[in-house]
Amino acid sequence: MSKHIVILLLLCSLSPLMALLIVDAKGEIHEYPYEHFFRLQGEDFETTKEVDKEIVTNTWKGIRFDRWLKEQKLGDFARISFKSGDRYEVNFNRAEWDTLTCYLAYSGEGKIFPKEQLRIIFPHLRSMHWVRDVVRVTLDNAKQIPMPVRFLNWNKFFIDRELVKDPKPFKKIEGYPLDDFVGELSDAQVKDVVLYSSDGLIQNLSYPSQLGGAVFERDPNGKMNLKSPQIPGGMWMKDVVYLQVDQLAIISPNSPSALIHLAKTLNWQITPESTVRLHYTDGAEEDMILGDALAEPMVFDGTGYFSIQP
Repeated sequence: MSKHIVILLLLCSLSPLMALLIVDAKGEIHEYPYEHFFRLQGEDFETTKEVDKEIVTNTWKGIRFDRWLKEQKLGDFARISFKSGDRYEVNFNRAEWDTLTCYLAYSGEGKIFPKEQLRIIFPHLRSMHWVRDVVRVTLDNAKQIPMPVRFLNWNKFFIDRELVKDPKPFKKIEGYPLDDFVGELSDAQVKDVVLYSSDGLIQNLSYPSQLGGAVFERDPNGKMNLKSPQIPGGMWMKDVVYLQVDQLAIISPNSPSALIHLAKTLNWQITPESTVRLHYTDGAEEDMILGDALAEPMVFDGTGYFSIQP
């Protein structure tokens, strides 16, 4: 595998504008010249977004990348990631990918992009999931991130921690450096991290390669915003309400409904009939049906942590 990685780095450094690189789950590199995609039969498609309370429609042209990738028969994979020339990256597990419509666009609003500036666009996802100037697609069989064995209460986890002013390398903010507490959640050298925001954005990142030096900034409203010097600012997150590091998670007691989206996205084997065991700070314990607990979110307020039994 290390030999393939070295070759990949050389290709990226020597010919970053020549081709789209696809790395399959075996580590083999497949190089597709950008001209290849311009020669394929493209199709028009539209995306919409809200700007100043008005719906704006944009027209694009490109190929259905999800279909094209399947036709290449590059083998099975558990996760797919897209990376741009400036290190912007998005990824999806296989269950998510199989439900998505994905285009590789080569023109927008009638304007043809320079050949090295193709874009990955998901019409049904927000634009922060899109990738401009995509240079690499990676298919891998990374292990599935399991459901946490314990969900800690977000408020109680942070309540006695020191709020750091101007945590390096950031200025004019106050927050909690991830380096200061990530070891309490996992002692693995390389850690799988899942983050979820109040507006439904989910990201799967890695520590320390993407989150070393990251900070959870506390804004004037008490919300926690993720900033990391290792990733582009477009990947930073506002109002994070869930943080999972390997098999432990921290979740806001105000956002237990996040479990519904997380379970579906991460393929947790739970149902509304699963049992949630609530562990309160006074030592009391209570078992509830998960669906009932989510219907009465106040039951999470006094917990130190809870667990879910499929």
